[in-house]
Amino acid sequence: MELTNTRPADLAELEELIGALGTVATDEASRKAALRDFSWVSPVITHTIPRRTPRAVVRPTSVEGVQVVARWAHERGVPVVPRGRGTSNYGQSVSLVEGLVLDLTGLTGPPVEAPDLDHDGEHEFVRVPAGTRFDDLTDALLPLGRELASFPTTLNSTVAGWVAGGSGGVGGLEFGLNHEGVVRELTVVGVDGDSTPHVVRWPDTAPHTHAYGTTGVIVSVGLRVVPARPWTSLFASVPDLDTGAALALDLLGLDPLPRVLAVTEADLAALFPEDPGVEAGVVNVRVQLTEGSVAGATTLVEQHGGRVTSVRTDANRLLATLVNNHTTLRAKAARPELFHVLVRGEAIVGRRALVEEVYPGASLQLEGGRVDGRASLTGRILAPFVSDDAVRAGMRRLAAEGIEVDDPHTWVCHTHLAARWPWALRMDPQGLLNPGKLAPLG
Repeated sequence: MELTNTRPADLAELEELIGALGTVATDEASRKAALRDFSWVSPVITHTIPRRTPRAVVRPTSVEGVQVVARWAHERGVPVVPRGRGTSNYGQSVSLVEGLVLDLTGLTGPPVEAPDLDHDGEHEFVRVPAGTRFDDLTDALLPLGRELASFPTTLNSTVAGWVAGGSGGVGGLEFGLNHEGVVRELTVVGVDGDSTPHVVRWPDTAPHTHAYGTTGVIVSVGLRVVPARPWTSLFASVPDLDTGAALALDLLGLDPLPRVLAVTEADLAALFPEDPGVEAGVVNVRVQLTEGSVAGATTLVEQHGGRVTSVRTDANRLLATLVNNHTTLRAKAARPELFHVLVRGEAIVGRRALVEEVYPGASLQLEGGRVDGRASLTGRILAPFVSDDAVRAGMRRLAAEGIEVDDPHTWVCHTHLAARWPWALRMDPQGLLNPGKLAPLG
């Protein structure tokens, strides 16, 4: 399945076929750039992922261009790695074979000025091409009195990049993760000899989310929208992590639910940009909530012995960059020796001593997240890296203690396989889409 015997003339043939519908880059700089992502946040992946430089990077500018590439790849048995922008931190879109990287960031269509709103009988959604950036889309929805139900913390991500590479985002506490109905519609193209675009609607969208492009090339996305609401950001200080965890659980009782919620230990918060809401030396709590919920949240903070340090709307975008892997990236920029482990659910609450025992020198951030279909807490543990074996042993120990571990040190999709594999076989019978990224069944 590799292009090891492909002649330059073969890629020239592809370039001629795609014509004005895209470009084919074979220069070394483009090919090397397609190998880079943010998987350096994981020293385990950095040491072990078997990267292979693609032979070409193809950048279609239309669905027709994607179809040309898909038909050509199917005829020649050439692997294709779809790639968007953003939310790719763990090697999901890094080539493991010498094939093509299909860069979909050029599938933007006309400027997003009048978004295509639709309704599927249950929810309203907006339909946009795969390469649409979230910052453009969110700005375009505001004049319509709409906002995305959920969106990534990296706002220059493209919609297909987020849907294929990410699991959820800002707003997910209230409306769910991508596989829980945020993604209402997808159009996917298969490397199946036909390359006819297939329109897939919820709930059949679920197997394609967070699947790394292994179930089809996503060329358009329909994302749920809701009436826009006035949001603001509240910062608070509390004396210790357990107090912050108890406060966070109470904040999850707000109606509507927060869009962002995080509790960060002092040494980790010290690595954030200087901000009047982040008080040095104490545990920092951050919550993005509706303006009507500020009074209730303030009362909760005070009941837990904390104090509100700042409330302001101009911090809304900042708060989205102080959770998820943005925290990991900020921490590693200051302390490159760190690695991270993710845990899910409230079993982490009150287990700080265990975390320190398992990973000496650890820091912890608790975040609002979805666990088993409901709003809960997740944990982000950052600690000095010793070895791959020590990381794995620590995850096993946490799991043995009843804490659910979400292993971030893998580039393989290993969830919901029973639902994903039928689509993969249907859309990609030769196994050419992002080979090595979908775990086998059983």
